[in-house]
Amino acid sequence: MKTYGNLEVSKDEVTGKSFFTFTNLEPHVIMKLKQFFTKISPTKVKSFSLPVTGVIAADVTMFRARYPLVMTKSDAKLLKKATKQHYQKVDLIESIKTPNYETKKRVGLKPGVKLRGYQSVAVDIAEEVKVMLLIDEMGLGKTLEGLAMALIDGNLPMVCVVEAPLQSQWGQMADKFVDLKVHEVKSSKPYTLPEADLYIFKYSQLAPWIDILTAGWVKSIVFDEVQNLRTGTDSAKGKAAQAICEVVDFRVGMTGTLVYNYGIECWNVANIINPGLLGSRYEFLREWCTGESGDKGIVKDPDALGSYLREEQFVLRRTRADIGQEVKQKSPEMIKVKADEKSVKGLEDLLDDLAVSVLTSSDGQEVRNSSSQFDLRLRQLTGIAKAKETAAFVRMLVEQGSSVVLFGYHREVYRIWEKELGDLEPAWFTGSESPSKKEKEKARFINKETKLLIMSLSTGAGVDGFQHVCSNVVFGELAWSKNRHKQCIARVDRDDQAEDVYVYYMISEFGSDPVMMDIIGVKGEQSRGIQDPGVAPVVLEQDKDRIKNMARNYLRSRGVAYEERESLTAKELASSI
Repeated sequence: MKTYGNLEVSKDEVTGKSFFTFTNLEPHVIMKLKQFFTKISPTKVKSFSLPVTGVIAADVTMFRARYPLVMTKSDAKLLKKATKQHYQKVDLIESIKTPNYETKKRVGLKPGVKLRGYQSVAVDIAEEVKVMLLIDEMGLGKTLEGLAMALIDGNLPMVCVVEAPLQSQWGQMADKFVDLKVHEVKSSKPYTLPEADLYIFKYSQLAPWIDILTAGWVKSIVFDEVQNLRTGTDSAKGKAAQAICEVVDFRVGMTGTLVYNYGIECWNVANIINPGLLGSRYEFLREWCTGESGDKGIVKDPDALGSYLREEQFVLRRTRADIGQEVKQKSPEMIKVKADEKSVKGLEDLLDDLAVSVLTSSDGQEVRNSSSQFDLRLRQLTGIAKAKETAAFVRMLVEQGSSVVLFGYHREVYRIWEKELGDLEPAWFTGSESPSKKEKEKARFINKETKLLIMSLSTGAGVDGFQHVCSNVVFGELAWSKNRHKQCIARVDRDDQAEDVYVYYMISEFGSDPVMMDIIGVKGEQSRGIQDPGVAPVVLEQDKDRIKNMARNYLRSRGVAYEERESLTAKELASSI
């Protein structure tokens, strides 16, 4: 039989990792190899290596069938074994997903507690794959699924990493659902941990505790709201999470919103939970992203990436429709608000200068600084300008007997709402309250001591209980990410919600709102394709010039004359922001 080169299984003496290494390939076979395995750099020559995994073993077997390669008997046996194990695992995982599959009985649930079928399926799949992202739609009970993973043989002690406001909620749910000894870690300063089965850490505590958490005693780790790692190792918590994952075999990340902005966030998370799955950052940008997006990492085919992550058995996602659970949200209503431009008079001169700088500067660093400041200030100004009318709308809902969750972002906006709505004694769940204060405010709202909760757009992911007392959501300010809005809505539109859920966006034709409404869609499309490949896409305008467009629209509304320079191209501006 004609052969086209050599294939061996080599081992890196430093890392101990094994690789399939191709050598002595004929030129046309090298071309085909690079087309088949796109992770191989186009500039690579002579020797080509791929990590030994089940999926890659199956692909190497397919490639070798077309282009026979010389292998030793031992290496060929290893390739055959890895390929067989891959297909056996794929068949097993697919069988778990079938309607007739009988889920495992988990010992350790409290009396009367029973996992729903789809929840048991998630735990059974996690037991088999050991490394995965569970990205079920919000409101399906991922907390219970995460706790139940501690009941898998060999997974104790387990560490759960949660957002600060949710630490007490996780502790309470653990006490309610599982028969395990639980310890909520109270300090960022390490201390002698008591003996427990389940340790609940905040994300902010990972870095200070890194030496202890990487000492080898942790058997499993679950990251709740894993989108907290979307900036990767650029953050201290990301670096710590990566180090912990290197020494823990069972690693699960959970979220209903994997991507807030662009697809690079998916790589950042995946590279911590399952390093190497999507290659290096450079390989991911080259293979999956549009060339013009630069380091922003806009995925060119989100559906293809989403399908690949499922084929790798790395992602599991079920929607409420998949399990027959009714979505309570009605079509959102856009409430047109007339801006109170008098309230922002003092900020306009500064914004004029910033907007002109964004549009006329040719210095990259100056553009970045001006763009960041302009974005922040204009969004604040927009929120302030519509704050009173937003408050009046919310008051109308409350006085009609409805409970309301009102979302905002800027402290100056909160101050206006506090003044306008203070007599309603609203509960506050923003970035200013301590975790214990948030718990008390949350309890006031859930116990119906107040009908109004004012919440930050950037807090509260995973908070449970609002659905029992509220079905009205008002966005007094907007977020750049469509998924941020989904997270907020999911605070009330979740399991056990008995009422229809009404969502109101307070929209002004002033300031940042017009551009933000257009832009949210691009980021939503990134998330849709990755999380729900195959779902009908929405064709949306690219947002690379979002800050520039905001500056241009703002100056036009103000009647400010300016001469826009062309020396800085749209592409350069987009990559600099």
